[in-house]
Amino acid sequence: MNALTTRVTSWLLACGLVAGALSTDDLAAQENATGVPVPKTPKFDTTDPVVYGRQLADYADLYDTGWKDSYALSTMTLFDANGDSVKRDSVQLILEKHTGDKSVIRFRTPAEIKGVAALTHEHPNATDDNWLYLPATKRVRRVSGANKTASFQGTEFTYEDLSNRIVAKYDWRFLDEAHIETTEGKVPVYRIEAKPRYSDTGYSKLVVYLNREQWRQERIEFFDKAGKKLKVLDNSKWKHRHNRFWRPVRIEMRNVQTKKRTIIDSSTQMLNLALYTNKRTGKKRPNLTDKQFTTDALTGKR
Repeated sequence: MNALTTRVTSWLLACGLVAGALSTDDLAAQENATGVPVPKTPKFDTTDPVVYGRQLADYADLYDTGWKDSYALSTMTLFDANGDSVKRDSVQLILEKHTGDKSVIRFRTPAEIKGVAALTHEHPNATDDNWLYLPATKRVRRVSGANKTASFQGTEFTYEDLSNRIVAKYDWRFLDEAHIETTEGKVPVYRIEAKPRYSDTGYSKLVVYLNREQWRQERIEFFDKAGKKLKVLDNSKWKHRHNRFWRPVRIEMRNVQTKKRTIIDSSTQMLNLALYTNKRTGKKRPNLTDKQFTTDALTGKR
């Protein structure tokens, strides 16, 4: 793990997460340690595609509830249309909240964007809040609704994509059952259409490919405001964290119109930090709190 800048290191120390202490050997979580049971599969109403689609989305959301928080070190690889690439390292923290998750992503390399960070507060019944911190100006600016559809730091992800997809913010419709080819082989999926109910969006609809057995999102297709396919997101190299929650180690977003793509590979993932022990101290790691997800935390202030 590369050394962080003094500001970023101080910020991680405040979180109780010293980069040097996070070796791969230290991150073996106990199996079945979450205490979160798998929810009972309900009896779905398959007679109405609208009702059925919403029920599938609700259950998948419930299936992935209870993980509390997460920490990840990742490498982003940005490819242009010619296949040329640049790499960026990042750290991401997420806090699960019933009122909408909170997340921070901060770049660690290269030098020209080191320390650049984005903060997101999700809201089930309102527009999500996004802030961007630029070390060069030492200021945090709010990302306006009109800019949420813009590229996040040159990647194929927009600020809108940084938010989790809260079920209530979409109109859902079941399309069909299918099988798709993935890196794990042929996978049975539900295809579900999701149309945003909020105004600050760059998409007319999404098509979600939901694994019929693990209830995880294998693929998402994004359609632009004209109804044409714009991007495809593929999740792969899945890990069953704590023998309960599925997380992809690789995320790839392909822009089918521009031929650009961004791949995110996670070198370190922790889910529910309290389930991990700091090998150096022998103590359990603390869970994240709201204090790590403020604009002051974004700048390194306490």
